[in-house]
Amino acid sequence: MAPKKRNKAAKSKLEKKENNSDKVSLELDQWVRRMRCNGFNKKGIRLQQFKDVQVGVLDEETKFGSHSYEPYPDMKIENFVYQGGRDGENRFHGSDSLLFEEGTSTMIGTWDHGLREGFFKIVTNRNGVQYVEGDYMNDNMNGKLKIIFDDNTWIEGFFKDGILHGFCRYFDAQNRLTFVGMHRNGKPVGTCWMIVGGGGCVVGRVDTNGKLSGPDIAYIYPDFKTVLAGVFDNGIMVRARHCNVINWKIESKSLKVPTYSDPTGSVFKREISTIDFVTLSPTLKDPYETNTIKVRISSLPGASEGIFARSDIQTNTILAFYHGIKLPSDYEEEESWDENAYKIFDPSNTPHGALDILEKHRSTTHYSASLAHKTNHSFLPNSQFLVYDHPRWGLVPCIASTRPIEACEEIFVSYGYDL
Repeated sequence: MAPKKRNKAAKSKLEKKENNSDKVSLELDQWVRRMRCNGFNKKGIRLQQFKDVQVGVLDEETKFGSHSYEPYPDMKIENFVYQGGRDGENRFHGSDSLLFEEGTSTMIGTWDHGLREGFFKIVTNRNGVQYVEGDYMNDNMNGKLKIIFDDNTWIEGFFKDGILHGFCRYFDAQNRLTFVGMHRNGKPVGTCWMIVGGGGCVVGRVDTNGKLSGPDIAYIYPDFKTVLAGVFDNGIMVRARHCNVINWKIESKSLKVPTYSDPTGSVFKREISTIDFVTLSPTLKDPYETNTIKVRISSLPGASEGIFARSDIQTNTILAFYHGIKLPSDYEEEESWDENAYKIFDPSNTPHGALDILEKHRSTTHYSASLAHKTNHSFLPNSQFLVYDHPRWGLVPCIASTRPIEACEEIFVSYGYDL
């Protein structure tokens, strides 16, 4: 084959591979977006509105004695005032309401000859639970239920014989998705997703305790392409290497499970900075950041380096991470601007903590493990500082775009200066 034809064929093959990668990442991104839908978004969209998402109870028998969230497993021993119908044997029958002895707990639902049968709403203060809403059958949780805990976190999942036994989603007190997976006898099972602050996800098969621990767990960056795969302990990276998402498959009829290329290159480890420690690998570049930005001479008069987009960037895209030494809450500002130039808020120690870049790390020759500190100020920025839960650094500031950014365009943030 002639050189020109070989080059053309190679280019076509590369473009096809990139297009497939974009397609796979978009499908995973859309799936996670659907998992987030709980009725609290602006459009009020719920997961059940997507007919192609099949969720439900696990088709297996439950194990007696498994953990249950049921606040009232034996109504015969409870003290309450009942208002509702009864059958010929004086058993509760029909729609009713109960007010429990403690005065603040209530139960509203439908009974069938003394057994809870139908949709119930329960206000309680038992077992760390404050509210239960969902389906009962044969006096047990059976079907889809929502449970709100005392700390206002909540789950929406499928129950069998009073036990969480099927698909379930977990949300924090701000109604943000934190975990998705199937459950067996009250514990997560199979492949599960943990949604991490900033847009990343930890994905893999949980261990016998329902934890994302073991040698085959992956952290997926917000592009749903870039991955750190390896050993994790309860969702926290221990050591991992870079690879990429190449495809996905369906598990349990409802969960998308990513597949990856073989991990290669240097080992990334969890490295939480301190007052005198940043990293043992200062030139080990972040694989996601490497794909989004590059350092070049800034376009600003008098500035040295800045960061620039490697390709066209959409709004709300995470671009770079800010990692440095952690200053104590009682640190004092330096007198000169140069000495304070790299200080920034520390999201792991709010409201008074701060991060700073060591002088020796201000050159990319000696430090390139994170690059957000290279971003310059503008009164008309195209990006902003947010908070990101990073697999290597932990909770750190990051930079995210606030509008579309063209390839090779310089990235700016506002330092908060007054005009």
